[in-house]
Amino acid sequence: MSPTNASPPRPSPAEVARRLDRAQALCAARGAQLTALRREVLELLLLRQGSAKAYDLHDDMRERHGRVAPTTVYRALEFLMEQQLVHRVDALNCFVVCNLDHSPHTHPHDHTMMLVCSRCGQVTEMHDDPAIEAIRRALQDDAPGFHATGIEIKGVCGACQSPPASS
Repeated sequence: MSPTNASPPRPSPAEVARRLDRAQALCAARGAQLTALRREVLELLLLRQGSAKAYDLHDDMRERHGRVAPTTVYRALEFLMEQQLVHRVDALNCFVVCNLDHSPHTHPHDHTMMLVCSRCGQVTEMHDDPAIEAIRRALQDDAPGFHATGIEIKGVCGACQSPPASS
């Protein structure tokens, strides 16, 4: 299965609106409520090209509203992760917007691989069940009882491997 970028170029206002509407619809279908605050945190994450640290989002919220408790942002991010709209990338200590363009997100977070470029920080989200199952089988053999709750693979993306264009 082909990877999907979790941190695309800066989205247009129309793209942000489309993605927020899609998130709203997914939450409604799941019986969850994407409140105005949760929607705003998701919007701020999208405006940061789909990837940001929690304290950056907190700074953005403070710019918009003045004093905002950090727990407000963390609770919104927790909800967004529960709804599989956002992933936490431990390798970068950041959050990335899930690509909602693939089929409805039926994969739990532990069926997602995050490819993390150690040079530029680009994160690519992958849903490759055969690869994930191979890793699970290897874990069962080598680390009985260990259950992976997410898979992050650090490496170097294609753009960082490519030689610079000659002028």
